[in-house]
Amino acid sequence: MKREENTNETPTTTGTCKFCGQSRTIKTVGEVTQQEADEIATDECDCEEAKKHHNRECKIKKANEWAKLRFENTPNVLQIFSIAFRDVTNHDVESVTIKEGDWTHKVFLNSDGYLTVKSGKKVDEEVDFA
Repeated sequence: MKREENTNETPTTTGTCKFCGQSRTIKTVGEVTQQEADEIATDECDCEEAKKHHNRECKIKKANEWAKLRFENTPNVLQIFSIAFRDVTNHDVESVTIKEGDWTHKVFLNSDGYLTVKSGKKVDEEVDFA
C-alpha cells in the first residue's frame, strides 16, 4: 500500500467506502493494507449504509464482550454465540437458540432493533408418589 508522506505531517493514504464508493484521505500510523484503509473509510463515511453497518458492528462488539465474560471457560459456546450474533444482526437468520447444560439462550433482534439474548434455566420438578 503506497502511503503519501510529508516529513512535517501525519502520513496519509486513501480509502474507499465499500457502500457508496466515496474516497477519503485516511491518517495512518504505520503500514496499512488497502483493505484496512477501505474499512477505515467505511467506518468514517456518513452515507446511510455505512451508518447502518457501523451500528450493526457496534451491537456485535458489545454482545461479544458480554459473551466473553459469561462464557470465558467454554470457548466452543463462546464461538457459537459469536456466529449467532453476526447472523442475527445481519438478518441471515431470525433467531438462534443455544442449549448449554440446563440453560437455553435465544439470540434475536427485539422489536426496537436491539440485539437481545434471552436466557432461561430449565427447572424440572418431578415428584413420585407410591
